[in-house]
Amino acid sequence: MHDQSAMRDDSSATRSSAPRTIVALVGLRCSGKSSVGKRLAEQLKRPFVDLDVELAREFAAERKLGRPVAAGEILTQFGESVFRDAEQRSLERVLMRGEACVIATGGGVIDRAANRESLKRVATCVWLRVPIAELQRRMRSDGGTRPALLGSDPVTEIAEIAARREPLYAEVAAHTIECGTLGTAEIARQISELLAERR
Repeated sequence: MHDQSAMRDDSSATRSSAPRTIVALVGLRCSGKSSVGKRLAEQLKRPFVDLDVELAREFAAERKLGRPVAAGEILTQFGESVFRDAEQRSLERVLMRGEACVIATGGGVIDRAANRESLKRVATCVWLRVPIAELQRRMRSDGGTRPALLGSDPVTEIAEIAARREPLYAEVAAHTIECGTLGTAEIARQISELLAERR
């Protein structure tokens, strides 16, 4: 099957027309936010922030766990509400720094209205949109390391999660990249070009 890959500039959400120095990548799990984010940060010569890594580090320090803890472990052991609270705190800290950077957000960061408002206000959000079948393929290749959110198999539940979240990604996105089978370097290049056009 051939994926029609394209890029779209969305203007429906309420955003400032001024250039933003913070670029936030949003999208479902396995959409490539971390790998694209690292490549994009290199191209833009800005620091890269993986929000899941940031919140895991801060959570371990706050709870005095004395050991590293992965974001998925927080989700499974402490519950989604605790995880989302930690995620929101970490996002606010990163955004409040005011530092030009590229952020790879977690797939569910847009579930909270406060996070969506913060992202729209401070960052240029780019939605990495990947077909469900491709996400499922990537998740199967991932070795089952990602926890379920709806109490079922993560691979099968992604379609339901996508149906709920896609309008929220669209709400915050200044740009949407229809990734399809595009490689990391090509996606990062397209984002760089879109950002340059907005300057």
